[in-house]
Amino acid sequence: MKRRSIDAPAVQAPRALLRRALALGLQDLSSGRAELHAAVAGFVAAADARGELLACSALALFAALADNDYTGFQAAVARVAAAPVAADHDAADALLATAGALVAGSFNQLDAPELAALAATIEAALADTTLAAPLRCCAGMAALGYHHIGMNLERVLWLELAMRPLLADTSVSEALADEAWHLFVQSLYQCEAPDRAQALRQQRFASGRSLSPGIGLKLALLDAQMALGAGQAEIGRAALVLAEPWLDPRAPRSAGWWHLLRSRLALLEQRPRLALTHARLALRLSTQSRLPERWMGVTVMQEGQVQMASGDWVAAVPFFERAGHAASGAQARYCWCLAHLARALQAFNTAAVEAGRGELAQGLMMARELAWLNFFRAVPEVAATVCALAIEHGIETDFVREVVAARSLHAVRPDLAGWPWPIRVRTLGGLRIEIDGRLLAFKGKVAKKPLELLLFIVASGGSGVSAATAMFALWRELEGDKAHAAFNVALHRLRQLLGSGEAVQLEHGRLSLNPQRMWVDCLAFEQLVDGVGLPAPDRLPASARTAAERALALYAGAFLHDIEDEAWQLVCRTRLASKFTRMVVLLARAALGRGDGPAARAVLARGLEVDPLAEDLRQLRVAIAG
Repeated sequence: MKRRSIDAPAVQAPRALLRRALALGLQDLSSGRAELHAAVAGFVAAADARGELLACSALALFAALADNDYTGFQAAVARVAAAPVAADHDAADALLATAGALVAGSFNQLDAPELAALAATIEAALADTTLAAPLRCCAGMAALGYHHIGMNLERVLWLELAMRPLLADTSVSEALADEAWHLFVQSLYQCEAPDRAQALRQQRFASGRSLSPGIGLKLALLDAQMALGAGQAEIGRAALVLAEPWLDPRAPRSAGWWHLLRSRLALLEQRPRLALTHARLALRLSTQSRLPERWMGVTVMQEGQVQMASGDWVAAVPFFERAGHAASGAQARYCWCLAHLARALQAFNTAAVEAGRGELAQGLMMARELAWLNFFRAVPEVAATVCALAIEHGIETDFVREVVAARSLHAVRPDLAGWPWPIRVRTLGGLRIEIDGRLLAFKGKVAKKPLELLLFIVASGGSGVSAATAMFALWRELEGDKAHAAFNVALHRLRQLLGSGEAVQLEHGRLSLNPQRMWVDCLAFEQLVDGVGLPAPDRLPASARTAAERALALYAGAFLHDIEDEAWQLVCRTRLASKFTRMVVLLARAALGRGDGPAARAVLARGLEVDPLAEDLRQLRVAIAG
């Protein structure tokens, strides 16, 4: 059957619709959608493949850039991806088709090698003044979106410079220029260039033009996203309050993003039930906007993040898997990384250690290869748990320590000596201080009093230690102001010695060691022992048994046995030795209660090796042997 000529009267209606849609869309990205849908249907009915490709290219381009209504987007992308740009297109049609192809290619396979060439073709056309400025502006935004997702700061900066003449062109509407401006600001934040993003914002506001409600909403949501990502709950909350009046039920995509961010805020506030409500609303509204599943990964995974915060690892996994199945390339690997880590936590929680190690190794390998330091960003306590397990089991330890340092994660367990605390102090079995992994060498008498002050704080429990009590114990020979002055000098020198003004804190006359900057073995030991409590050996819970075993592993000997004795040292040494003996006896009797004589004898032998004079341990060993 002979193909109709493209000039035949039967195809004039869809071509007119396409021209109308382009005229509207190039002024306001959200306009002309009805005409575009009608044009696509008309070209399909007329078997006009070229017209259909152009209409689908425009639909894919405008929907992706406006990011508000994705009706028909996936069908348009499938059509564009199936047909290469024709060599005999005129320049304007070729640019439109190339921009559509870049959007479609980014959707289908973000890391496809041909996408860079499509972006380069668009960038080369930006200076072609024979093409309409609004068309070049939209095509440039498609290239910008591609570089935004790829976090290619060099190309984003180049485009920002290259598109300045376009955004100043009087034929480019304020609405289109503002959309491009917002996308540049967003891309610069994404590429970790906040100073440049702020400069663009200042330039825009200096012009005196007010923002449209749509752009104002997007900017407020962007501010909330950046603040919440940095853990700044108050700033994020203020941005969400600013954005809320602009929400419109006819724009479910923006409303869905608002609820997603509100869910993140609720997580920071440690309100998981509220976070779950907002996460589910975000998913519902994003689905209502026809946002493709492939681009809903962040929204889908939010409920998984909430379940992780609640400790329900099993419930979280399907959300990460769903996002992984929908995404492609590197984006999919981010999702599968979280799925592996969630499964690892579940395995360790059920004592399936080998399975947990395997899942943990797989997930952290992916995170390292992606250079993804911010996994579980919304739930840092979960990220810290992952890091603690990795350090304990020797999995990707260099990468994990980088994660801890970059995010200032807090340790979830006091006994984890391998955690990268800036300062580590060992007092059991002798004194040893490490700063950033390097052993501190004590030179001369300058360090004597500062070290005595540190050890007095440690012996007194590490927090809430009266400064007046410290002065009386360490400077008994001085009176009044002289003792106070000596104390101030010693505290100043101690902070210098430790390389941190935050390591030792003085507030309201009380001294405390900063637990986020400093780890002390005897304090970790006491925390574990006190957590065990005084259970009966025959009813020793598994968690208490684990804590007791970890406490014994930390106790390497008597407190400061190699330092000249002071009364406060003897008191602390006796207290710690008593707690050590109590843990040994508890574990030995618990082993006997299980009928495990060898385990009981082994723990007693360990106790007597550390403290040969412990009479309670000797008597129990004799009783067992008898």
